Amino acid sequence: MLGIGNELNGDDSAGNWVARKLSERLKDQPNLLIMDCGTIPENASGPLRRFQPQLILMIDAADLGEPPGTIQFVDLDQVRGFSASSHSLPLSVFAGFLVQEFHCEVALCCIQPLSLEFEAELSKPVKGVVKSLVEEIASYYLA
Repeated sequence: MLGIGNELNGDDSAGNWVARKLSERLKDQPNLLIMDCGTIPENASGPLRRFQPQLILMIDAADLGEPPGTIQFVDLDQVRGFSASSHSLPLSVFAGFLVQEFHCEVALCCIQPLSLEFEAELSKPVKGVVKSLVEEIASYYLA
C-alpha cells in the first residue's frame, strides 16, 4: 500500500495519513508492505522490488468533483491528464511501470479533499474518511 501526498498541503496528505496509521496498526504483517511515499511514489520501487507484491494499492487525494471525504477507486486508464496530488510523475505512468515491472495489479483509491491550503490540518470530512479507511483495511488483515 502506497500513501501518496504532500503533508504540507492540508487534505493532500490523506494518503500519507492512511499509510502512517496502517503502519502502526499492521506493523507485524509479513505479507503487507505499507509505505508513506510523500510526493515521490516512484521512490517505492526499490522496496517493492524486494517485496514482489501481487497487488499495489495507491491512496491519494484527488479532485473528483464530489463532496469532501468521498472515496472512489479510479480506473488508471482515466488518470491521464488527471493531477491527483502534488507529485510530478503522472500516476498513470507510474502505475504502468509498476504493472510491467512487478506483473501485479495496481489500484488507485482517491479521496476528495476539502482544502489543499498550505500548512492546514486535515479537514474534518477527510479525517473521518481516513479513519474509516484505516479501520476497514486493518479489520481485513486482523480478522
